[in-house]
Amino acid sequence: MAIVQFDDSIAMNDATPVDNLFISEYMLRAPGDYVKAYLYALMLCHHPRERQSMEALAKDLDMNSEELEKAFRYWIREGLVRQTGDNPVCYAVLTASQVAFNRAMNPGEQVYNRRFTEEVQRVLGKQVLSFQDLQKIYDWVDVLDLPEEVVIMLLQNERKASKGRVSISIADSRAKEWAKAGVRTVEDVEKMIILGKERERELQKLLTRLGQRRLPSLDEKELYRKWLDDWGFTPEAVQEACRETTKGTPTMAYLDGILMRQHQMGWHDVKAMKQGMSEQRTVRELAKQVLQGLGRAGSVPSDDDIGYVIEWQEKGYEDAFVLYAVRAVHRRLNHAGLDEVDSQLSRWVEKGLGSAAAVQQEAERTRERNQFLRGVFEKASVDKQRPSENDRNTLSRWENEYGMSRDLILLAAEYASGRPSPMDAMNIILKDWAAKGIHNADAARAEHNQHVQAQTQKPQTKAAQEEFIRHTDEEWDRASLAAVVDLDGED
Repeated sequence: MAIVQFDDSIAMNDATPVDNLFISEYMLRAPGDYVKAYLYALMLCHHPRERQSMEALAKDLDMNSEELEKAFRYWIREGLVRQTGDNPVCYAVLTASQVAFNRAMNPGEQVYNRRFTEEVQRVLGKQVLSFQDLQKIYDWVDVLDLPEEVVIMLLQNERKASKGRVSISIADSRAKEWAKAGVRTVEDVEKMIILGKERERELQKLLTRLGQRRLPSLDEKELYRKWLDDWGFTPEAVQEACRETTKGTPTMAYLDGILMRQHQMGWHDVKAMKQGMSEQRTVRELAKQVLQGLGRAGSVPSDDDIGYVIEWQEKGYEDAFVLYAVRAVHRRLNHAGLDEVDSQLSRWVEKGLGSAAAVQQEAERTRERNQFLRGVFEKASVDKQRPSENDRNTLSRWENEYGMSRDLILLAAEYASGRPSPMDAMNIILKDWAAKGIHNADAARAEHNQHVQAQTQKPQTKAAQEEFIRHTDEEWDRASLAAVVDLDGED
């Protein structure tokens, strides 16, 4: 045991020196978890623990052991870590300044895998690679986890495709694409090359359909890759989407906007695309009919208008039901919007009218009741041609609550004729008949004659006359049935 040593708590209050050279030359391009692993290992070098293991280190870093090993392999390639033991695995950590000094003192020393580097150079021929290019190629192995033989095949394929100098940036995109596709073997590479050629043919066909007879650019290839790999479109669906480019300039950029909207809608194959676009056309057509019914023929439906129509369809409202509501609203309001139509639909549904057939049936019932009420007005000498909602409510009370037939109602209208308020008088007469159990015309006439005879024999006081014609608020409040369709003017 050492005679003198730091207190155990000093590690929490101390600082770990990190070269600015590391920050500027290494950290900026390294994966975040790899930087985290290096910095933590650097701190442990300054403040070692008695017992260390890869498992404990991985747990501290919230990484699994495999990820941690990849991180150390990456820094071995960079020259900042050396493996010093196999069982157990041990590593030595260097600072960026140490690495720079060692390279300056030994310029011929190769810190990377010499065999792999020589194979890369053989494939590329006389093409000179910069330090940054080499770093990117090594990243394909260390960061993307592509086997070295796969990287060699990738460079061979890129050189063949370019017929000369290989663009490392383009090859980098290809490496990322292969890594994302899970390429790990020579067989996987062969499949990807075949797929790449097939996509080249598909893209060439697509450009021809857009009226552009030329080879696709790198940007267009990347667009096509995005549509298929990132967004999940089938090649057939991309071809189908070309139909929409006739509305504008047929370019890949315009097609990209179309596919973005369809991607957001979840239409990634031909069947879903055709069905979705058909439904969209149906929605727009109904929206145009609604606007026309509201007196705005020729108007282009807004996004809000489309939103209302979609909501109605999701609720199961049939088109005829919606258009009935449009007519009812337009009858009342000169400048109605789809919000008023929505309110009308909600009122009908609340009252049990959830279909065009139900609304039509209620409208016919309203017309029939209006026609009968006009006959009542004529019998009772009421100066009124258009029955109101209140009148229909009153008729419902007479028929449903009092149990009066139409004949008795017309008879009561005849007896109420000439009174100051014939409708009030009718209500009192019919209520009196209901209380006495009178439900046929003969009994009603007999009761009326008896009442008239009694009135002629006994002078009525003014109070009695007022009582006869009085229609209290309480009686009117008992009107229990509300009008369900505002079609007062329909005959």
